[in-house]
Amino acid sequence: MWEKIKNSRGFYMILSVLAAIACWLYVDAQNPDASVSINNIPVTYIGTEHLEDQDLLLLDEAPAINIRVSGPRSAITKLNRSNIKITASASDITAAGVYSLDCTINLPSAVTSTSSSDVRIISRSASAIDVTVVKMVSKTVDIIPEFTGTVSANHFFDEDSFVLQQHQLEIRGEESVVESVSYAKVVLSASNLSTTWTGWLDVILCDQEGNPIQSDWLDMETNSISAAFYVESEKEIPLTVTLLSGGGATEADAFYEVTPATVKVTAQEVILEDLAELNLGTIDLGQILTTGEYEFDIQLPNGVSNRDPDVTTAKVQVTIDGLETRRIVTSNIQLLNAPEEYEYTYGDLEVRVRGREEAVELLMSDDIQVTLDLSQVELTDQTTVTVPADVEIPGISELEVFGTYSMEISVHTPSSQEPDVETAADSNQLQQP
Repeated sequence: MWEKIKNSRGFYMILSVLAAIACWLYVDAQNPDASVSINNIPVTYIGTEHLEDQDLLLLDEAPAINIRVSGPRSAITKLNRSNIKITASASDITAAGVYSLDCTINLPSAVTSTSSSDVRIISRSASAIDVTVVKMVSKTVDIIPEFTGTVSANHFFDEDSFVLQQHQLEIRGEESVVESVSYAKVVLSASNLSTTWTGWLDVILCDQEGNPIQSDWLDMETNSISAAFYVESEKEIPLTVTLLSGGGATEADAFYEVTPATVKVTAQEVILEDLAELNLGTIDLGQILTTGEYEFDIQLPNGVSNRDPDVTTAKVQVTIDGLETRRIVTSNIQLLNAPEEYEYTYGDLEVRVRGREEAVELLMSDDIQVTLDLSQVELTDQTTVTVPADVEIPGISELEVFGTYSMEISVHTPSSQEPDVETAADSNQLQQP
């Protein structure tokens, strides 16, 4: 069996491998030192903490350095690019400029602490690196909204449609880069919008010509801001007025015409849905005998815009129909709060009454009640005062007094000469609208 193994080809191959290993171990024992190249070891900047306090910025990214190391093979095999540290100190920099920083190579403690090891740096691709330090500045720029999209048919927008959460932005960075920034903008490019858009938009820094500016040495307060774009639709709104009953006339007795009859407006659809008409104001029918003309400013609710800015007012013509007016004299006059030390002389009062024809024809003089309140009048002997007259038609709701009235009253003591009654009656005054 042994003879068969000795004579086999595999036996001699194994024997050859063992012999080679023995030779290698012998050579290694006789030549314990070796050398190796370790490439692309990154440089780390240290001592840069104080630069920011001085508004300074180190521009250059840290480079990588190649080294070649020699020493005992057992120590060399422990080295790699991740456990070798190369540093460059910027602690002495106090102003902007270009500096050359020495590079320090630090080997791992597992290698340097071994007393038997003698690891040496025999070459390096660079012993120092050049860096540029610049002044840091900050400034505030305006944010400009820009809409490059489209809206649906029969929808509109204006310069106030684009609303931003903030309108200014603080930037900070290398002085020359910061000074090149003229403004910031946000761009909305959505298409076929029919409702209000809301969301976040990226901030783009631009130079004076509008070209975007990108720099690794430039920081922004925020990279995006909240924005809203309000899309409006159009609607034709009828113009109306409110008729206030008075002088025997109600809304059923009058009709009105507005010129223009409608106004075209734009607003968000949710606002227009609740806007069925636009009321211009109130008209008192007690101030109109048969017809009256009025002019109103067209005042739109908040969030609603006039599509025709030249149309700012509307004219309203009111006509009262189906009512009769009658003048009637009454002597049914009562004084209130009249001091007893005086005597009072006054005549009859002619008033105008309006209502349905059948009710007007049945009206009697005594149906009208006139009240003169003297509580607010200064009374002295031998004077004539003008007092507002409160005129009513009690119990007849179908009729009302049209207009406002006052009467002159002569005041005297019982011993003084009484004025002529006819003269006092002639002094009664009627004030009509």
